[in-house]
Amino acid sequence: MQELEPSPVDESLNLAESGEYFPHHGAAGETSGHNNLSPGRRFKGRGWDFWLSTIQRYSTYPPTVFLGLHIANTSLIPLVTRSVPASESYLLLTRPIYQAPSLEPFIVTIPIVAHVISGIALRRLRSKRRARLYGAESTRQRHMIPSWPKPSLQARLGYAMIPLIGLHVLVNRAVPLAVDGGNSAVGLGYVAHGFARSPSFWTIFYVLFVAVSVWHFVGGWAAWLGFRVTTARKVHGDRSKSIGGILGRPESTSLEESRRKRRAWWTVYGLAGLTTAVWLMGGLGVVARGGPGSGWEASTWDQLYKSVPVIGGWL
Repeated sequence: MQELEPSPVDESLNLAESGEYFPHHGAAGETSGHNNLSPGRRFKGRGWDFWLSTIQRYSTYPPTVFLGLHIANTSLIPLVTRSVPASESYLLLTRPIYQAPSLEPFIVTIPIVAHVISGIALRRLRSKRRARLYGAESTRQRHMIPSWPKPSLQARLGYAMIPLIGLHVLVNRAVPLAVDGGNSAVGLGYVAHGFARSPSFWTIFYVLFVAVSVWHFVGGWAAWLGFRVTTARKVHGDRSKSIGGILGRPESTSLEESRRKRRAWWTVYGLAGLTTAVWLMGGLGVVARGGPGSGWEASTWDQLYKSVPVIGGWL
């Protein structure tokens, strides 16, 4: 197998790998720059890159609305009331919006699944395209390509969210539904009771869950607004090249351009850091200190936590 320089590869392909690329339209309505390199599959005149990238982008809109409501319920309102019981009523007001059987799949479940699947499909599509460019036919030959790209920070955060969201849904939605027949017993008091039972476990989980989620969402919206998320790739051994972007060190083309990118870089990081800090202040500073429940309610919550598969004994 002959080693070729990576120069023929369109730089935009690196963005498609992690689902951060949203194609531009040419005069004829086709996606520009890279469709001539696609494996030839088309759907209604568009390349698969276009449709997968469209799903990747617009599937983030409903979960963003949900995230805003969730931050308000679990952080902002508790920060204002400084009380878990006083915050429960506000949670009940918004619960019909995003937990109704007719709305929840369209706001949370379907968009998240579509986002993950489209991202993986984009990565797979790009992998096959690069293999064709380098003449690789077998899986072993594809692994030998010297400039195979690494997942970007944005992609790695997205993949890290999958098990975190899975555990969150398991404890707060699936187990209560299976054991108690519904989620009426799940609220801020239920969360506070969990912290009282296993403070170390839930503190570590909560910090990871909040930080990864916020930084993935903010980084994603930065990409949709025109700021590229850096995708690093190996080039010829240990040399590395990165596509300049808002979450990577900006490449300076001029002094003014460098300053503009640096300001944007700090804006995105500042917004992500501020949102993470506020969410943790309400979650860990108020809800986590709410203390254990009492009476029949505490017994119900104990049973729910013990029923969590595999890790129920730790909770």
